[in-house]
Amino acid sequence: MTTFYAQPYSLDHTGFYFESLEEFEAGMEKLNKRGCEEVEVQLIDGENHHAALAEAAGINQANIALWFETLEDFDAHDATRLIFLLERGFRLDDALNRYEEVCLYTGRPANHAQELIEETTQIPENLRYYIDYEAIARDMRLNGEIEEIDGDTVVTNAYDF
Repeated sequence: MTTFYAQPYSLDHTGFYFESLEEFEAGMEKLNKRGCEEVEVQLIDGENHHAALAEAAGINQANIALWFETLEDFDAHDATRLIFLLERGFRLDDALNRYEEVCLYTGRPANHAQELIEETTQIPENLRYYIDYEAIARDMRLNGEIEEIDGDTVVTNAYDF
């Protein structure tokens, strides 16, 4: 459950808290009757990933329905994928159509490089200790093949976007 606050831009009006689209619409109806039409939507409480998702998606009075219909149910994994696309300049509707294409790896970039090489290449036993996976991961980042989102999450198909 996510809690928002509708803060009127007018100093003459008092805002309201809401946890559903119906509560938002009812609150806006009351404000409209008092002459207030515009509010700033502020996220007050929700899951850990909700704040970043709401900010990246630009949740506001005009698209709050999208939050309750779609985005509120996103888990942290899907939220990370959607935020990745939004931060790369995708429009929200385009990002919603493509976020499932984003491949995430949980771990350090060097670990991803090591797993990728071990899965795709047969390395002689006597050479295994000479491979510098940190350098390979650095090159993968520089080439745009991967992108590190935070300390333990990597987008493994970053060049697709």
